[in-house]
Amino acid sequence: MLKDLLEKLKPSSKGKSTQSTTIATPDISRVIKMPKPETATPEAASPPTQDKASQVHDPEEMGALAEAAVDDLSGQFEAWMQMDLNRLKDAWAAAQQPDATPEDYRNLYTCAHNIRGVAGSYGYPAISRLCGSLCTLLSDTAPGENAALINLHVEACRAAHTSIGRGESSQSVADAVCDALEQRVARKTSNS
Repeated sequence: MLKDLLEKLKPSSKGKSTQSTTIATPDISRVIKMPKPETATPEAASPPTQDKASQVHDPEEMGALAEAAVDDLSGQFEAWMQMDLNRLKDAWAAAQQPDATPEDYRNLYTCAHNIRGVAGSYGYPAISRLCGSLCTLLSDTAPGENAALINLHVEACRAAHTSIGRGESSQSVADAVCDALEQRVARKTSNS
């Protein structure tokens, strides 16, 4: 995927322009450590004449390095998702208190919204759908309302997280739960 994007950034020889085209590469040094060029002679050890921003790197090499960086980060997705779900659970616990305020519900909405945005990238599409449905529900909910339906969403997110990677049947169950909750939220919000 990244290789294709980088390939599109390469200058093409299809145009009839006589000007040379230099592609400015983004500085991704905080994410991907570029290998230092090997020097063969002491004369080659002198400082380069180009500045870093104007250097052009091989798109294949950059694509491979970017994919390796994503692979390294993917090991952390599980922990990040667990932390996000714990925040969602804690926000829901605060919103269930008898003295819950609209701010508690906004915090719950923010947690669900954040999870919705990252869950797909982390490899949890069902959790993304569930949190999207929860956001829709919370947009039309005052403190103390829809507690059972909100609780179903929170618990379904936690269940979907523990069932990831357990086969095709767990994914079909997650999809069925998502469908049912999305339909229920649609009915609930259309009646308001």
